[in-house]
Amino acid sequence: MIAQPELDFTARQADKAADLEARASDLIATLRGRGWVTARDLRAEGFTDRELRDIVEHDESGGILSFPGSPGYRLFDEATIPEIERSASLKNQARGMLRRFVRYQRRLHGHH
Repeated sequence: MIAQPELDFTARQADKAADLEARASDLIATLRGRGWVTARDLRAEGFTDRELRDIVEHDESGGILSFPGSPGYRLFDEATIPEIERSASLKNQARGMLRRFVRYQRRLHGHH
């Protein structure tokens, strides 16, 4: 019997989480006092589009505001109430994604 090496995915996930946390701190410092900052401007500051999405997705504190149709990224604590209320577009996007998932599942199981 050949011994199979065990892969440690938890270490890789922990490294990614630590990297995201550090980059989140960088992003917060970059956004502080600047209002809405576009992804283009943040790319010029060294952030990638994927990195920005990952940072916001994993920001458990909710400190970084961004949503479909927003002008970019902004600190939650510096946003106005109407700006925060426009984040409801996330709920609409989630509903649409769920409907699409259900369509795929129905098709997979032969219930067109």
